[in-house]
Amino acid sequence: MNALKVSAGKSFGVFGSGSVGLSALMAAHVVGATTIIAVDTNPARLEIAKSLGATHVIDPRQTNAAEEIMRITGTGLNFALDTTGLPVVIRNAVERLGPRGACGILGASGPDAEIVLNETHFMSAGRRLIGIVEGDSNPDVFIPVLIDLYRSGRFPFEKLIKFYTLDEINAAIHDSETGELAPQIRTVA
Repeated sequence: MNALKVSAGKSFGVFGSGSVGLSALMAAHVVGATTIIAVDTNPARLEIAKSLGATHVIDPRQTNAAEEIMRITGTGLNFALDTTGLPVVIRNAVERLGPRGACGILGASGPDAEIVLNETHFMSAGRRLIGIVEGDSNPDVFIPVLIDLYRSGRFPFEKLIKFYTLDEINAAIHDSETGELAPQIRTVA
């Protein structure tokens, strides 16, 4: 909404559908993106993505993501977002951009990670790569916007939350480390 400025009628693809990617997917849905693609290797996350507004989901272990994105969009994505921090995934996201497309990166990479791009592909159609810090937002302005969207039922972030009791702390750590945080609401005992 802030850094990429996804707009109505455009296509958006998120590479990595954890809590950050799913939040971005919900934001793309809120602003009216018409084609919203979630790419992840976790089937549970892809199911959640569908319930939050993804029009398409892709597991790159099951389907050639590059071919599928081009089949869906025709010319490539208007906007892509990488939340993995993995250089190979970032390159794939950039390569799925259509002309004048923009890819944001916000996943945490290792200190020596380098992104390698095909310069001809990148430059020939005016594609952009944008580093994003904290959503490129002013929290004093943006948090009230998100609260209003939540209250109106348009930004259901509660679907990304799972509560654990203190006795379940090891399970919480395990779920976080393995990406098994299939959201479900429970009350804290």
